[in-house]
Amino acid sequence: MNSNYQILDCRKENTKKEKIKCKRLSLINTKIKWLKDLTYGIDQKENLLADIWLSIFAVNARSFLNPHWILDQINSIKNFQFNNYEKLLFSQLTNPGLLSYFNAFRTTENSLNENLARELLELYTVGAGNFTEKDVENTALVLTGLKLNKNNKVIQSQKLRFKGETEILGKKKFFNLYSLINWLAQQPSTAENVVKRFGNYLIGDDIKSQDIKGVVREFQASNLELKTLYESFKKNDLYTTCQKFGSRLLDPSSLVAKTIYLIGSHHENNFKIGVKALTKMGQRFLEPPNPKGWSFGESWLTSSRIFYRKKGLKMLIADEEIWDTRNTSKILRSELVPFAPLNINLPSEATKENIALLITDPAWNFSKPIDLNFR
Repeated sequence: MNSNYQILDCRKENTKKEKIKCKRLSLINTKIKWLKDLTYGIDQKENLLADIWLSIFAVNARSFLNPHWILDQINSIKNFQFNNYEKLLFSQLTNPGLLSYFNAFRTTENSLNENLARELLELYTVGAGNFTEKDVENTALVLTGLKLNKNNKVIQSQKLRFKGETEILGKKKFFNLYSLINWLAQQPSTAENVVKRFGNYLIGDDIKSQDIKGVVREFQASNLELKTLYESFKKNDLYTTCQKFGSRLLDPSSLVAKTIYLIGSHHENNFKIGVKALTKMGQRFLEPPNPKGWSFGESWLTSSRIFYRKKGLKMLIADEEIWDTRNTSKILRSELVPFAPLNINLPSEATKENIALLITDPAWNFSKPIDLNFR
């Protein structure tokens, strides 16, 4: 986390009004911080990868009192996204933001909240149709007693958690959080569910199970090693075709980050305007509409969203302070887009008019998938 980012613990404010004010400021600062990282971050490739996992473990930063918890979630993702999926999943289930989003704190046997249990089974592990309502209830029992300690770390209270035997997916055991995650990770359908959800965001399309059989097989055989997932996708026909033709339709946040990077200005207005533009484009930044996460692919292309994509990007070059602090290359080259644009011939001089033509051209909305060649 950058040294100039101020962490605001809004729970320490005295009045409701002060808490609301603190939360509003923290949410704005958090959005700007992550948009900066996606645009100019030192580890930009790893940030883009983390952004995919953030869409998979989707939480709405507005829904909890400390919006900066989502940055803690991102840091946890970055710490484990080259490790094992089981460890990545554990890092998310012990993240205060995700638990707050699902109202999972201090749930007990007598006051059982099944939100987290249901999403754990449906979205993060075995997938829809592969569990029963009894599995949800018993999983919720295992997830009881989660709370924040004095150091703002998630722990499972021995006093509050359920200690009895439960049966989950056909196995009876005195499960705890560790053994539960381990058991769910072993299920054959978990590998397919994770691969499919990751692939949807990677390629920007709703991929079919038959097209990822090889990736699923290798991922499962590796005991869900994430490096294997990435290496296997690099050989997949869907990925190589998308890479060859640059056919991934960009979500709004990727589009805005790409545009800011093209202009080359580091002025704060880039990110303030960028966040506002994303709202107009239909992607209220860091506030996905539900636990399933953001849309991907053609679902972003409604008539109103296409209009606001163009209008939102124009807001960036219309700002005088952004334009005056730009560091744009003198020439707009053909490599900036995956296929020839309709409204401008490249290469062209990087004038304001030409930049406007480029960023409002259909070709600007597409790119290759993220590069999976990591260190």
